[in-house]
Amino acid sequence: MDNQNENNSNPDSKKLCFFVKYWWVFPLACVICSLLVIPSLSHDYWGGVSAFVITSIILLIFQFCIFVLCLFQKKWWRAIGAGICGIGCFLVLLTTTFAVLAYAGSQPSSFGKEHPIPEGIAYNIPLKEGETIDEKVLDSVSEDSFLQIWDSYQGGIYEYSLYYPALPDGKVFLRCFEVTENIHLSAGRIRMDSSAEVKDHTEFGIVVDKQKFIISEGDWGDYYAARIEVWFKNANTGEETKLLEKIYRVEGWER
Repeated sequence: MDNQNENNSNPDSKKLCFFVKYWWVFPLACVICSLLVIPSLSHDYWGGVSAFVITSIILLIFQFCIFVLCLFQKKWWRAIGAGICGIGCFLVLLTTTFAVLAYAGSQPSSFGKEHPIPEGIAYNIPLKEGETIDEKVLDSVSEDSFLQIWDSYQGGIYEYSLYYPALPDGKVFLRCFEVTENIHLSAGRIRMDSSAEVKDHTEFGIVVDKQKFIISEGDWGDYYAARIEVWFKNANTGEETKLLEKIYRVEGWER
C-alpha cells in the first residue's frame, strides 16, 4: 500500500503511466503524419520523401521506447500490443516509402516540354560517348579556356572536361541553369558530383578530365537548353569565381 501511494505521489511515475496507458497514440500519429506528408511529394519530391522518412523514424523510436516502458512496468498485454503495432507500422511505412519512390520515379516529367528551347538561341550539343575533341578546336583556344560536355551511358548523365590557363589550388565545380527561367538545376547534387580538385595548375591545359554529373529535371529525349557555368573555389581565400559558361542542349535523367 505504501509503495502504491509512493508511486501515485511521484510525478515522474504519473508521466510514465500516462505513456503506458496511451501506447497507441504514437503509431496513430505516425499514420496521420504520413498521410499529411505524402501529398508534399508532388511539390518537392526529395523534400517530401525526406520529411516522410524522418517523421516515421522519430515516431517509431518513441513507440519502441513505450514498448520497453511497458515491459518495465510489467504491463505485458500493452507491451505486446505496442510491439506488434510498432512492427506493423514499420512494415507499412517501409512498404509505403518504396511504393511512393517507385511510383514517383516512374512518372514522366514535363519539365522539358514546359521549357522549350527558344528560337534563335545558339546552343551546343554534347559529344557522344567515345567521341573525342577536335585538336584544331583546342589549338584555337590554347590561350583562353574551353569546356566540353559528353553524353554518358544514359540520358541526363553527362561528363565534362575543362581546359583552362593557370589556377591556384582549389576546386572546380559546375552550376547549371535552365535558360528561359533561370531555374537552378539539381543544385546540390551537380555541385557535389562535378567538384574536382585543382593543384599545381600553372599553364593552359586540362584541369578536369571527364568528371560525371547528373541533371535530374526532365526525361530522356525531352530536350531543353541549359546554361552550364564553371566555377572555381580558391582553397586559400574561399572565394568563388565564375570561370566561363556555355549553353548546351540537355535532357533529364529518368529515375
